[in-house]
Amino acid sequence: MIQTGGPGEPIGVLTHFTGAQHAWRETAALASPSGPVRAFVVGPAGSGKSTLLSQLQDLLTLRGVPSTQLDTTTDISTLPPTDVLLVDDLHLVDDERTQLLLARCATRDASIVVASRPWRHSSLATDIARHLERSAPPVVLGLVTLADVTAYLGHRGQSVEQACLDHLLTLTGGVGWLVSKALAIHESSAPCRDPQHQDLVRGLEARILHRLDTAEEPLRRWVELSCVGGAGDGFFSDDVSADDRIAEAYAEGLLLRNGSPVPVVRSAVRGALPAYRVLALGAAGPDADGVPGPDLVLRRALAAWHAGALDQASSLLDALLAEDPVPAGGADVAAAVWAARGLMATGSSVYSALPPDSPSALVRAAIAHVGAGFAEQLRPAPETTAEPGQPEPRRSAPCTLDIALQLLDEGLRASLLPTPPSFTVTRLVRASELYTSSHATDPLPELPAVIAASVALGAGELSTAQHVIDAAVAGGQGGRWARRRLLLWQAFVALQGERPSEARASLEEATALPTPVSARDELMRQTILVTLARRYQDLAALEAAWAQAHEGIRHIDVDLYTLLPLSALVSAAARVGDATTLSAHFAQGLALLERLGSPPLWSLHLRWAGVQQGILLDKPELLGPHAKALVVASTSLKVADVMAHAGGIWVSVLSGNVEPDSVEEAAKALSTIGLAWDGARLAAHGAGRATDRRVSARLLTVARLLHPTAEEARRSEPASQTPKDAPSAAEGSLLSDRELDVALLVMQGKTYAEIGQTIFISPRTVEHHVSHIKRRLSVTSRSDLIAKLRVVIDPSRHQVGSEHR
Repeated sequence: MIQTGGPGEPIGVLTHFTGAQHAWRETAALASPSGPVRAFVVGPAGSGKSTLLSQLQDLLTLRGVPSTQLDTTTDISTLPPTDVLLVDDLHLVDDERTQLLLARCATRDASIVVASRPWRHSSLATDIARHLERSAPPVVLGLVTLADVTAYLGHRGQSVEQACLDHLLTLTGGVGWLVSKALAIHESSAPCRDPQHQDLVRGLEARILHRLDTAEEPLRRWVELSCVGGAGDGFFSDDVSADDRIAEAYAEGLLLRNGSPVPVVRSAVRGALPAYRVLALGAAGPDADGVPGPDLVLRRALAAWHAGALDQASSLLDALLAEDPVPAGGADVAAAVWAARGLMATGSSVYSALPPDSPSALVRAAIAHVGAGFAEQLRPAPETTAEPGQPEPRRSAPCTLDIALQLLDEGLRASLLPTPPSFTVTRLVRASELYTSSHATDPLPELPAVIAASVALGAGELSTAQHVIDAAVAGGQGGRWARRRLLLWQAFVALQGERPSEARASLEEATALPTPVSARDELMRQTILVTLARRYQDLAALEAAWAQAHEGIRHIDVDLYTLLPLSALVSAAARVGDATTLSAHFAQGLALLERLGSPPLWSLHLRWAGVQQGILLDKPELLGPHAKALVVASTSLKVADVMAHAGGIWVSVLSGNVEPDSVEEAAKALSTIGLAWDGARLAAHGAGRATDRRVSARLLTVARLLHPTAEEARRSEPASQTPKDAPSAAEGSLLSDRELDVALLVMQGKTYAEIGQTIFISPRTVEHHVSHIKRRLSVTSRSDLIAKLRVVIDPSRHQVGSEHR
């Protein structure tokens, strides 16, 4: 039964307290309309939304205003605009009816009051809220206060001791439904016989646990984590972020808006969880003085790492690493954070200061030490034999992760040898496969798949590199934190294999991921963008890509696992005439390799980049040391032999000595070791300097074979990889693919000679294509040609290769 008072008196349901108590003024105002009744009511479960709507309907009835509660029989479309439509639990209304509600909300003279939880809103629900909030401020039902409870008790003629009220509000955190239950249980108008409110707490805990039992599993797990001290421990496998989980738990009335549990929820969960569940959740909890213990800090740092929040992880680790002793795993997280920031040497120093004490930690340390070029820091595996007079330690069968790390360690060490064993790449590939199978998500300075792919590329085994990266992406190696890095490496390897559409698809997927981009991954991303511009666009596009990239990458330290992208960037920088931006990085890379003994599997691509730099900058003095290093390594590795031979042929070509058989052989040999792009450039240079037209045509054919234009490469890829921006059938019906290439370059104002150099055909062939285009389009003049080409071709949907230098 409703009781209404005079001005200034509250209006409320007199049977029990709800969070709607503090919104009585808004309720009274809505029930005394001077125009349409319109409002949006928002609050978590149990905050009093339904009570407010019920109060409002009773008051509207008393004042002769027609109203209707939305149910399954309500015909929204025929309801008169003067009738107040009351909608409870908007989040439970289906999309079809929500669309009708939105239409009513968009009609400014239609009366409607909608109540909803704050999470999760569909786009339709968000639009409803915006329309109604233009008519009146929202009615927000959040935490209740002491004044709300006191006013309610006074209105009922009841009283509760002040100490009891303070305790109840502390226990419940002011959460509406918990305060309501607490007041219903608590005795009023009498001295409190249970100052600790033990019976009341047990009653509240029973109701909390019932609500948790009926909640969905991921939400229940999140609340449990929050209550045992592990709040924020990363993401769940259902792809819902921590922020969304907190918002959902708040909407359910189980956590506060900041994700903290109120005391009675925490005690309910902790009291109900069996010991094994507490241990499984890692619930050490805060120390007795309320300060988080080292184990809890480590879990929070680990959660920040998984979320890509490197700054947050680092701030937590700064305090953690000062502990004595540092919790097991602390060094692993710290080293991984520094590596992701592009500071592998600092990660190595972490392991030097905190030596690993387990076989798995030794492998993680080895990744950091080798990556930073400090092989002298490597330590052998710990002894497993007992001290004299002591019993033999208990041995256990190795798990998948143990074997993966063991193989990774063996393969990594073997890759540093001057003459690497034949099993080197195989060990690393198997390590990557088993690591993926282990479903391990622990922090690592570098992923096994990246190490394996890098060594495979160093060995000239492009198909192996593609296989290992594709398998790691498909299997989710490393978990959420690793996905962007794997996708970027997938794009990089695809570019080496002349598959630009696949590279762009992987790059787009990596860019779309919501987690922050680390400095190391940004280096990889910019490398891919620059490489795409260099290989499949013109010089102006490359200059633009380089201008955008170079400021962000110049502050990254070099490590062993970034030498391949560095090699690509050094060559691209030389192409635009920039010999200084990466000079220090190039020198650091060479110094790092020298500290490791110049292992050929890791050093050859950087040396090859040095050769290309000398060629592109026309500075033979830069080329010499790198060519010599390739010759020295050629006695032990086929890749080095191919590079050394091709480098010699290239120098001969640039001096005007073009021997077509040698040029073709060297170009094709480069393609067999994953350098098809460079092979195409060598053939193109030979064609450009050949005096015999037939030799020039022959070498241009080789160049086109090794490095197709983006359009040709797209056609050679599987249909599933065809990009959405493929040229339309209308374009292809007028001009052939080669004519499209020529036409686009004509539109760019290039001469016949420039067009021929760009797409590896002779100027005479260009002239032939242009004549054919003119006939196809019935062109009468050059201006007419350009005008008609603009109609036929959309430049944004058709690209050709860049100048192959």
